Amino acid sequence: MARIASLNLPSSNSHRPQPPSTAARPPPLPAATATPTPASIQSTIAAARARIEAQLKSQGIQPAPPSHPTELHPMLRGDYKPKHSTQRATLPVSSIKANQQKPKLKITHETPSLTDPTQNPYFDPSLTRRTHGPQTRRRHKQFHFAEPGQYVEQAERKRAEARMEQLKQEIAERAELARLEDEVLDASAIQFVEPPQVEWWDAPFLSEASYGSDAKLEGPDSLCTIYIQHPVPIEPPLAIRSQGVAPAQLILTHKERKKIRRQRRLEQQRERREKVMLGLLPPEPPKLKMSNFMQIMANESVPDPTKLEAEVRRQMQARQTKHEADNKARKLTKEQRHEKIEAKTKADEEACLMRAVFRINKLEHPQHWHKVTVNARQMHLTGTAISCPTGFSLVVVEGSAKNVKAYKKLMLRRIDWTMSQNDQGSVTNDLTSNECHLIWQGEIDKRKFRQFKQHTSASETQAKKWLMRAKSDELWQLAKQYDPNDSITALDPFA
Repeated sequence: MARIASLNLPSSNSHRPQPPSTAARPPPLPAATATPTPASIQSTIAAARARIEAQLKSQGIQPAPPSHPTELHPMLRGDYKPKHSTQRATLPVSSIKANQQKPKLKITHETPSLTDPTQNPYFDPSLTRRTHGPQTRRRHKQFHFAEPGQYVEQAERKRAEARMEQLKQEIAERAELARLEDEVLDASAIQFVEPPQVEWWDAPFLSEASYGSDAKLEGPDSLCTIYIQHPVPIEPPLAIRSQGVAPAQLILTHKERKKIRRQRRLEQQRERREKVMLGLLPPEPPKLKMSNFMQIMANESVPDPTKLEAEVRRQMQARQTKHEADNKARKLTKEQRHEKIEAKTKADEEACLMRAVFRINKLEHPQHWHKVTVNARQMHLTGTAISCPTGFSLVVVEGSAKNVKAYKKLMLRRIDWTMSQNDQGSVTNDLTSNECHLIWQGEIDKRKFRQFKQHTSASETQAKKWLMRAKSDELWQLAKQYDPNDSITALDPFA
């Protein structure tokens, strides 16, 4: 408060002593609160000003009127902020004229624009960034890696746009050529083709080119005959034939197998040469033979050619012996060979189990009996061979598809059923009309016979009873009804 009073005193009377005044002093100012408000501050200033004016009047000094309104001190306004604040505090305004700053001169004329080429002839638009502010240091460019397929996609898009533009151009050229833009198609412009008098599929069956003419259903030039055209059977795909099971491995031809073997051996030789060049393996000695040992030993002196020839023959014999020993070591024994065949047969049976039924007019010759029985057992087939003197003979075999196919070739091609002379030279019954026919073949779920057996029946009843043990007595009736001259019941044995 003392500072405010000193600011309002005139500078001329500040050094004069003040006599004691007899006038009544104004009441003391109320105590300032902890947080003064603008209203209380204004009232305090007004009271202090009134007290000072009263003192000056008592001394006969006329106080000078204030030249301009006095502003409040920033700390008295209540909005003072410390120096560390982000906003700058408002500076106090002095009430003394001597301390007041002189007003700055303002330039009234307009400054010409530096970026306007009409006002600044030295302005270069290409250097705009340099003329505005200080020149900044150029930053280093960073790597920007393109995403995979980004430029491929852009190229495809451009190609598609080019194709579209080309297509539009072609359509416009065709439309202009045909003058379709000015023409309007209506229903009257469409011409319907009249149907022909006779269709091409009916023309061969008509005597004239008219449906009212007589039909050509008989005669040498007619397409209608007494024969029935049967469609050619087509083999189903392998996946269907093998009941949906794909082959375990790809079957290659002989040339393909040789090519793969040649490539594999070349690769092995290349690897061995590389190891020899690196010093991992010792180099192989030269392979001496009678045809090349003179070329190999040409640079060496040979005191005894006979001894050298003997050495070459010894090496040749050693190589031959080693080759035979390796083959013998890889050769399977008799037991191993049988095990391999059985395993292969078992695998084939699991894939597909087949049955074939043969009808023979007469099965009496000993050689026929031997070939039928021994081949069936060697091919791991089960079934039976029944001979009936009063009727016909029946052979039933079961096994893998491969073995059954080989057995069909034996029964239908290899065996001569008309042979009537045995090993002793004696002649049996006349077999000139003896034949063998395949009456049924197909897949089965399991075997009905445990092994292959021979049986001779005196009558058809005994033959049926023998087949009834394997629950296959219907096969005898099927063979009895078979007619080899009937084209419907005849089967293709190797289909």
